[in-house]
Amino acid sequence: MANAVIQVLKQASVPMRACDINGKVAELLQILQDVLKIEDANCTGTEFSYQMRWIRTNLKNQGLISSPKRGFWVLQNNPNN
Repeated sequence: MANAVIQVLKQASVPMRACDINGKVAELLQILQDVLKIEDANCTGTEFSYQMRWIRTNLKNQGLISSPKRGFWVLQNNPNN
């Protein structure tokens, strides 16, 4: 899913909200709605959203993406940004 996040952000001309990234990744990977609705173990949201948060955190720690402001993400060195 990390590669899908990078692919989605490559296509973005402006910083994207986390929920929009999640939607585009789900669409790109053709994840079924039933899977997207599975609640996480802590009952704080869906398992998909939880996994996406960790993926964004890992990509940020690798220096591949950044968050110019809370809840928005961009690809580092993306000529479109």
